[in-house]
Amino acid sequence: MVPDGYEVGVFVKGLDTPSAATVDGDGNLWVAISGNLFGGLDEIDPPHVKVFDKDGNLIKEIGKGVFSTVMNEIAYCPENGVTYIPEYGEKIWEINGVDGELTQIIGNLPVGDHRNGGVTCRDGYLYFALGLPSNTGFADPDNHGWVDVPSDPYWEIHDDGLPNTPHDAPCRDIEHTGLNVRSSDGRLTGAYMPVGVAAQPGQIVKAQTPCHGSVIRVKLSDKNADGMYSHDSMENYAWGFRNQSGVEFGPKGSKFENALAVSDNGANDLGNRRIANGAEKLWIVTEQGQDGGFPDKEGMNFVSNKRFGHKTYNGSVVDRPLPNAYIGDEPWVPERVPYRFQHHVDNIRGVPLITANPNPNGYINPVLEWDTNNPIDGIAWSAGNYGADNHLFGAVYGILDTGPESLIPTWPMILQVEFLEPTGIKWSAFAQNIEPGPNAYQKEENRGGLERPNDVVFSNDGKTMYVVDYGEVYTDFEMPSPFYTTAGSGVIWTITYTGN
Repeated sequence: MVPDGYEVGVFVKGLDTPSAATVDGDGNLWVAISGNLFGGLDEIDPPHVKVFDKDGNLIKEIGKGVFSTVMNEIAYCPENGVTYIPEYGEKIWEINGVDGELTQIIGNLPVGDHRNGGVTCRDGYLYFALGLPSNTGFADPDNHGWVDVPSDPYWEIHDDGLPNTPHDAPCRDIEHTGLNVRSSDGRLTGAYMPVGVAAQPGQIVKAQTPCHGSVIRVKLSDKNADGMYSHDSMENYAWGFRNQSGVEFGPKGSKFENALAVSDNGANDLGNRRIANGAEKLWIVTEQGQDGGFPDKEGMNFVSNKRFGHKTYNGSVVDRPLPNAYIGDEPWVPERVPYRFQHHVDNIRGVPLITANPNPNGYINPVLEWDTNNPIDGIAWSAGNYGADNHLFGAVYGILDTGPESLIPTWPMILQVEFLEPTGIKWSAFAQNIEPGPNAYQKEENRGGLERPNDVVFSNDGKTMYVVDYGEVYTDFEMPSPFYTTAGSGVIWTITYTGN
């Protein structure tokens, strides 16, 4: 379902795992194919990029046998005619035109759950998202399977005097509270530390560039002689995020021209520093150095707020809400407030902080918080000719295995965000199925709609939105592979403004 004045069509169907798209200067649609990320029984097309002309004819396949995984966004840069392709294997590639040469330009990005995400360009800079490797700040083996990778390529070239196993890198110097977690194998691990390395109260952890949970930028002109961008040439542009799928500047000539929209997936309620009710978010970054605050701040508030605690503490030391949390080598025991309420609410709830020195420049807040564990992935601004100038659209992919479902599912959906004057936003469901939930679970008479929208992008004339629908994904933990991707179920939809 879409609003009056818009028409839905199918640009191409029968794809395996399409994850992102971009439109080049000739109007060709480049579509990233992720490959068989989730396992399953079907044979799935390997990672590569398909290029279609304006009529939906396949004209080129790029990167088969080169990419190991393609995820999140790809982007065409009109400033230089180059298409940028982040690979979810610690690399970023570029290609100049359909017949250009595919070339790696960035490497040695970090290992973890959240790697390089969205990419864009503006005024001579390349911008790309770099996720926080961990869930909530810890290389916790009870939460992550990569913590004992013997040598993370990122830490091989960023010597912090600690082991080179994967761990998070801060974007500013932080004074540590000494918060550690003890995993089930007995190891004590501090936030921002490699697995098995404890932190102490007052310890200073130095910033790195590029840091994690950030948007990084590098001058397009700053390539080395080997054609690569070195980490030394990069800048930390904005930070305090977790898993940024989309990064998009507003339309040229609008008041949002220098506003960078960022879609960000919130914390999963897992691990020994579990944060409950973390929202999916849309941010607007307006200048360099702005900080969203994660992993101590989740969206609007610090995680010490009661919203984020999964369990109340009633004063019993043996019934602590986070029994494997420590300050230094002492168990973390919440400090109760001196005042009292009625018996049924006379408790405290929240999550301990990692950082003892708040950012002296303050923090930004998201413009929108969305349903927990229902990520808003790819985003795009409408410029003109779409009946909604300077609105922000986002693809809501939907829940997998990261939490319970809501009473009313909030996916799949194309979300529309309108910016009000003098302030505030208004959001609405721009495109959705007849009933909540994905196409495969609709009543038979209602089928033929969205499964897993993962990206949105506009045609060059601004009249058509392309929606990248990843396709059908089942989650069944009684199967050999808990995630099952259905071959040939991916679709590129068009939603065209007719004005009628």
